[in-house]
Amino acid sequence: MRILKSNLENTLFGKVQTEILSSDDTIWLSSLTLSFINYFTKDNIYSSFKNIEAELKKLKILIIYLSFEPEQEQIENIGKWLRTNLTEIKLFDIKLDPSLLGGIALVKNGVYKDYSLKSKIQEQGEMILVEFKKYIR
Repeated sequence: MRILKSNLENTLFGKVQTEILSSDDTIWLSSLTLSFINYFTKDNIYSSFKNIEAELKKLKILIIYLSFEPEQEQIENIGKWLRTNLTEIKLFDIKLDPSLLGGIALVKNGVYKDYSLKSKIQEQGEMILVEFKKYIR
């Protein structure tokens, strides 16, 4: 949203774009249709974005925490899997959490669930220590 809004402001008002865009962002912006771009005018840009942001708040967004930065193909595969298996999820947001080990964490409807090895180790920490101590002489 921020990149789109900034680009439209630059187009409509001649504002100088100070942000350097990634190649993926540039490709995405160039993929937008002319009819989509032409929908926005100097008179409606801010009210349109306000309406879009209000509608986005109504959507169920799944936040996915990964321990690595996924490649585009992996993101597309995650999206395909989600559309097939979780039909109520329309949007997902991938965030980086390097502290996760061997798994993912999810936030759905404001509820955080950690499905990583890190959480299992934390849950079973005392038992793991007891088992390790058996082998320490």
